[in-house]
Amino acid sequence: MRITRALVTALTVGALTLLTAQGADARTAVPEAAPVAATAPAAVPAPDGFLYAWEHPHAGGFHCRWNANNANWAGCRNKVSDVWNNGFPGRGEDVKLYYGLDWSGSWVCLHQSHSLPDLGLSGLRFFGPGAGKGEFVNDNVSSHEWVDAC
Repeated sequence: MRITRALVTALTVGALTLLTAQGADARTAVPEAAPVAATAPAAVPAPDGFLYAWEHPHAGGFHCRWNANNANWAGCRNKVSDVWNNGFPGRGEDVKLYYGLDWSGSWVCLHQSHSLPDLGLSGLRFFGPGAGKGEFVNDNVSSHEWVDAC
């Protein structure tokens, strides 16, 4: 009886943990129907050609996505704490994130398939020449462009 009660308690706690966990992050999502071994790493989705940006770390809050250059992040401008380059490999696979509008000011590069799930914790600063050089990237991106290499 005690073993049964302990098992039921453990299963209940596990279920509550899953139900109250934050939304799934597409970078680590595994299709529900896919069988997964207990020690297998989480699958990463195939490239879809988009740059993703979220308001909060670890895919939290509202988000924006683009599959082309964008000179003004508008609703996401200076509000992003998580970025992911899920672009296609090949030409134009890397993304320059700019401090200023219209691809101006200092920049940092995000290579194809790379993500920075917590820009605040990373401490990453803009390092390219121009306005904003040395400023934190967290909550400071205004535009981006796809480039062949950084």
